[in-house]
Amino acid sequence: MASILKVDTIQGATSASVVAMPAGHVIQTIQFTANEQNISGGGSGHTLINSTFNPKVSGSKFAVWAHVPNCTASSGGKIILKCNIGTNSSPNSNTEIIYVTERMEGTGASDTRGINGHDYGTFTCSSTGTHYASLVVSPDNNAVIARHSNIVKMLIQEIAQ
Repeated sequence: MASILKVDTIQGATSASVVAMPAGHVIQTIQFTANEQNISGGGSGHTLINSTFNPKVSGSKFAVWAHVPNCTASSGGKIILKCNIGTNSSPNSNTEIIYVTERMEGTGASDTRGINGHDYGTFTCSSTGTHYASLVVSPDNNAVIARHSNIVKMLIQEIAQ
């Protein structure tokens, strides 16, 4: 026989506002996205994602995955992918959690390359206030990101400690 648990509120035994989660438990999952981008010129960072979220528990760590599909740029060139998390609205002022460099194969439709990165535990939040998650790409010349209407994704999981 199956059991069903129905509740309206979970309240801490000693504090109404605190319910401790077991270490390693996923507290929340958030996904940020960006659309296809044509980037003219290289060398500087192009922010594809700079979005806000609020951690549920102070002291949490984060598992982060970044996926930048179907990139093209001059053969032999490169694209750098950086992801940052922190409390500053400026991506470069926050903790860098992912840094990936990918060499490009050319500008044709069949030359696409995906750029992927992941991290766990580099950043620990110190509050439940507003935090910023950013994904920035820096090609060394003209580039197309998420070619053919693909979607750039940054997935964040808050993990209890």
